[in-house]
Amino acid sequence: MRIRNQMLLNLGSGCTFLFWLSAAAAQSYTCDVQPNTDCRNADLRGANLQYAQLYESNLEGANLEKANLQYAFLYNSVLQGANLQGANLMSASLSHTILKRANLKEANLSRTNLLGADLEGADLQGANLVKANLKGAVLKGANLTSANLKGANLENADLQGANLQGANFEGALTENCKGCP
Repeated sequence: MRIRNQMLLNLGSGCTFLFWLSAAAAQSYTCDVQPNTDCRNADLRGANLQYAQLYESNLEGANLEKANLQYAFLYNSVLQGANLQGANLMSASLSHTILKRANLKEANLSRTNLLGADLEGADLQGANLVKANLKGAVLKGANLTSANLKGANLENADLQGANLQGANFEGALTENCKGCP
């Protein structure tokens, strides 16, 4: 039986998270968050935000390096300039999210919904975008060096000026895609 203690953590700027701290794993945090959260510049490195309801939230400049955001709902949120290096965003919902100049190096975005997302100038070097939905996404000037976009949906996406060196587009849907190979 796991013993869990509730811990309310205020990260400043009105950003408050309800964390569950497990006695068995003191370093792993699980969090129950509310939509419309203002967490600009919050330090959430390595946080477990799996299934978090963060839609319409502001996480501009937040540090989410190696955070677990698997199945998280972040649609209509702002993550401009956020650090998501090595984060797990598998099957997350990021439709219509602003990720301009975000650091997504080596992030797992497989099966992630990025419909209409703004990733202009984002660093997606080595990111896993297998079967990601990037329909209508803006990736102008993004760094997709060595990114894996196998089977991704890039219909109506804009990749103009993006660095596509070594990127894998095998089986990707590229109808009406600007700048796609």
